[in-house]
Amino acid sequence: MTRLAAHNPRARLIPRGLFIAITLPCVLLTAAGCASAPKQLVGNDKSLSRDVEDGRGAYQEGNLVVAEKKYDEALLRAWAIDDPYESGTVAYNLAAILVSQQRYAEASEWLVDSRVELRRANASTGNTWLLSAEIAMAQNCFEDAERFVNYAAMTCPPCHAVDTCCLCGPSAACGNDVPQDCCDVRLSCLEKHHAEDKAEEDCRRGYEARIELARARLAAKQLDLCGAKQHLARASELTSESCDFSLHADRHDVAAAIHDLEAGFMQAGAHRDREVQMLRCIGHYREIPNVLDAAAESYAATERVDLAVDRLIRSARIRYARGELDAAWQRIRQASEFALMQDTQDVEIRLRLTAVKIRDALAAKNKSTEDLASESDDRSDTLAEVFELENSLAPTL
Repeated sequence: MTRLAAHNPRARLIPRGLFIAITLPCVLLTAAGCASAPKQLVGNDKSLSRDVEDGRGAYQEGNLVVAEKKYDEALLRAWAIDDPYESGTVAYNLAAILVSQQRYAEASEWLVDSRVELRRANASTGNTWLLSAEIAMAQNCFEDAERFVNYAAMTCPPCHAVDTCCLCGPSAACGNDVPQDCCDVRLSCLEKHHAEDKAEEDCRRGYEARIELARARLAAKQLDLCGAKQHLARASELTSESCDFSLHADRHDVAAAIHDLEAGFMQAGAHRDREVQMLRCIGHYREIPNVLDAAAESYAATERVDLAVDRLIRSARIRYARGELDAAWQRIRQASEFALMQDTQDVEIRLRLTAVKIRDALAAKNKSTEDLASESDDRSDTLAEVFELENSLAPTL
């Protein structure tokens, strides 16, 4: 799962904490031996920045088609101006969008390209390795996932602004085959001996926490409950004073997975509710319906069908608002099955109101039920089910 964060003033997107957004003009640095700073350095490319911001907004809203299109346009512009940092960062963001669509092979290739460009820019590749680990875990390739997390731990945190206008040249150490970052090598044109300020320290601790959370997820997938708890505890310690809500949302996500393994489904649902609250506070809406689905599953396992139904209705309404009508209807149908286990008027009313909205949207999209039947049998069946549910929930007056 991927989500926006803002560790670095030049960050673009980071997954589940790894989708980062960055804008910073080229810093006017004086190279060692230079009489003065280079003249006429350009600032941010406005076309690229505009496409990135549009893509970022679409991603947060869950509109992955538009987000992919905008990042494609941003990537083309980054290539046109031969900016390695922008090329690498946009390629990473594009990979994050592909992961959200489960297009893992394509995403993995873009991550390779991203690493090449980021190393050329003397920037951290840590987030790319964490996203590669996420892909490997999704495919149950646990040895690969562990290797990628270890690579992430070997790289420096993505906490420094990158100056792609520095003309001092790369270090020879950047050309080796070891998966390390050139940012480990300080170029002579960069001012040395800076005292670490609080923002940079928070960024470093946040990055270490994400590595621990990745290891906790990996342990949980391998049913290593003890290991998962240890890594989660370490992540919680690192984030105890953090104000990064995206990081706390990740922590609740991992905690919920661990409680599921322990059959502590009520606690798992509560963690997911807290995760939804965090995501809403920072405007990361894309993942909310999936978290609500998971919360509903946890609550259903505890026979708290009232809580499960509420989460499913909320998920259905989000999907309906996004135009995902079939997915919305599936949640309403599942909620209606749970609702049969309890006789609560407010649940029936909420189900009926949502079902009517879906019915009207399907009818408008297909013009009429007759046209619908000839165009798509599956959609016709779905619409018929909506009518059936609406009738079954109609209030008796």
